[in-house]
Amino acid sequence: MEGYSLIQRLGSLTRKVFLPQKGQTRSFWEYVNMMFNKPDTNRIKTVGPDRACAEWVLRNGGKVTWADGKKQTDYNLLPPEELKSQKLLEIDGSDSSISHYGFSHLDGCTMLKKIILHNNKYIDDRALKGLEYGKDVLSHVQVSKCVNVTDLGLKEMIVLKNLKTLVLFDLASVENLAECKQYLGSGLPKCEIRGQVESVKT
Repeated sequence: MEGYSLIQRLGSLTRKVFLPQKGQTRSFWEYVNMMFNKPDTNRIKTVGPDRACAEWVLRNGGKVTWADGKKQTDYNLLPPEELKSQKLLEIDGSDSSISHYGFSHLDGCTMLKKIILHNNKYIDDRALKGLEYGKDVLSHVQVSKCVNVTDLGLKEMIVLKNLKTLVLFDLASVENLAECKQYLGSGLPKCEIRGQVESVKT
């Protein structure tokens, strides 16, 4: 916890004292995003995949739900590290900065059922390919209002053979959503593919 607080303070200080020039801005923030998403193998071994995955999501502004139904939104209120038996049930990456750099955190989360990716500019085709790390457990995925997702990215999800629900809408860079749904439907016959409905996050 204290380590992350230090990272936050250093990040804030960096933003104050280092003003990247126009040509450097994208690469600088890409590097920052990578550092906040990149998995730490030693950390995963120490606290277990579920705890490490929760830390990743919360560190980047997302939300998680544990298998006991408890929702978590604050990194600093995570349960004690020694409670390795806690399992993740859901990840909500809406309005967060989780990106493809961190999706290998899904590996080993044996009870993870649901992921929502809504209104996230960092989610792109590489991130959707990264969902493959959760292919054995994920049954519900939502991808919506993610401007950097294209047709190719959506089609990457055909490997999620246990999907029962896939929600897709408001994807500005997808050229043919109907064709993507048809393609996914042919490969995921047990999955209901929806558009925007009242019951999903908007």
